[in-house]
Amino acid sequence: MKKIILILIIISAGIAAEAQGIFSIGPKVGYNSYNLTDNIDSIQSSIKNSFQVGAFLRLGRKLYIQPEANYQIDESTLSKKVGASVTNQDVTIKSLKVPVIFGYKLINKGPFNLRLLAGPAVTFALDKQLDPENMGDLWPINSADDLKNSTWSVQMGGGIDVFFVTLDVRYEMGVDNIYNGSSDVEMKNNIFNVSLGIKFL
Repeated sequence: MKKIILILIIISAGIAAEAQGIFSIGPKVGYNSYNLTDNIDSIQSSIKNSFQVGAFLRLGRKLYIQPEANYQIDESTLSKKVGASVTNQDVTIKSLKVPVIFGYKLINKGPFNLRLLAGPAVTFALDKQLDPENMGDLWPINSADDLKNSTWSVQMGGGIDVFFVTLDVRYEMGVDNIYNGSSDVEMKNNIFNVSLGIKFL
């Protein structure tokens, strides 16, 4: 992790030097549509809406790098049919997400630009909640400890800037299995995000 952070700092410094001091910084808020997918045919997950709030730093001109730090709450409901009844479990994960976005401005006309973007993101779980907590042997997640404390994902999408307002639309695809319990289960985060930010500089 330390090597990754050092590499990102070096890349950021290089882009900042090339950009001759061109940078933006500011807060951002966003809407998330979250889905926790799994490889179990008998368990279905539902999409739920949540939010995120954070800050970003953008360095560069035509090409840019944008590290961020966002606090977000992700919720999903897992459903499994047992006999004639359906059993549900609510999963809530409060986390700190740190993406490092690499972007390219297709249009860069002063107060307006159109961007393509993509980059990795690491998510650190701050609080994991299950309701109910224990579902028995027929259910894979029986404890919050069955969910990893950190996972990797990839974000991709596009954005528009108009004067000091910046709007991003992204899809986030999980690459890590967030499940670390005893069963042979694979669960991944999938998020659709729309965020609005304000550039102070």
